Amino acid sequence: MRSSPDGAVPDSPQTPAAFSALTAPSGLWPIDKLFIACIAVLGLLLALAALRHPPALLVLCVNAAAIAVILVISRYSSRAALFVRHWYLLVYLPFCYKEVPYIVSSLGLSSRDVTLARWDLALWKTDPVFLPDVMQNPALTEFLQLVYFLFIPSVIMLGILYWFQRSSAEFRYCTFLAAAAFLISYLGYVALPARGPRFMEYVSLHPALQGLWLFHFFQGTLDKLEGIQYDCFPSGHVAVTIVCAYGARKLSSPVFWTYCAFAALIAFSTIYLRYHYMIDVIAGSLLAALLIAFSPRLYQALDRSVPR
Repeated sequence: MRSSPDGAVPDSPQTPAAFSALTAPSGLWPIDKLFIACIAVLGLLLALAALRHPPALLVLCVNAAAIAVILVISRYSSRAALFVRHWYLLVYLPFCYKEVPYIVSSLGLSSRDVTLARWDLALWKTDPVFLPDVMQNPALTEFLQLVYFLFIPSVIMLGILYWFQRSSAEFRYCTFLAAAAFLISYLGYVALPARGPRFMEYVSLHPALQGLWLFHFFQGTLDKLEGIQYDCFPSGHVAVTIVCAYGARKLSSPVFWTYCAFAALIAFSTIYLRYHYMIDVIAGSLLAALLIAFSPRLYQALDRSVPR
């Protein structure tokens, strides 16, 4: 069987799609080990937080239970169990994401917004977040807010396309790559917690963003779903959409170029809508590049089913 360009999974047009031939190796998969490692790191931080904030022990127990669920379900090979294993990241990713602000507040970590803004100023000799103000108009603002709002749906859609068009092995590698981008970003949020330029006091010195009809609905819905977050550095939006565009190359040319355009729009919207500092976008792009370059080797090292 021919090796795929990324070297991590087989590339064969005769391989049935994941949904029609749901097969998988026994034991823990690379994505299982990835989640266990990340949840363990978050658990360690929660243990430290418990010294200051004892209720963090309860969340720590939830983390232990989350790892236990992965270990238990890995022992089953029924079609239902395999389906859950292929898709459980839809539950575990939000779970890890929601722990970030709790850990930040429980550890008493201070916001690093000023630090990120200073890095931007040092790199560009001006504040690049507000450079798009000169092209600001309601139609563009509305469109970019919609693009930003569609971030999670676009990731899920890629998974669905892989589920119906590519093999289960390729599906697992693609989800591993996307999950790695998400989880590493979450750890970055704890290391350098920041809320974003739109929450800085000096934003009042610049023209307020105005859309047409649904701008405030989209923005408000995201704010309610996320709550108080510290999710700037690196930009997970940028990192994930780049690796998704990379993964989309295996589907079709139209899908690939659609995801490439979407990734570019996401990168621009994070700055235009004042969600991220420019340094966040650069770091997110670098993270994506590193994952694309080194994930095949990491995946093979974690995959016991690959012959050594």
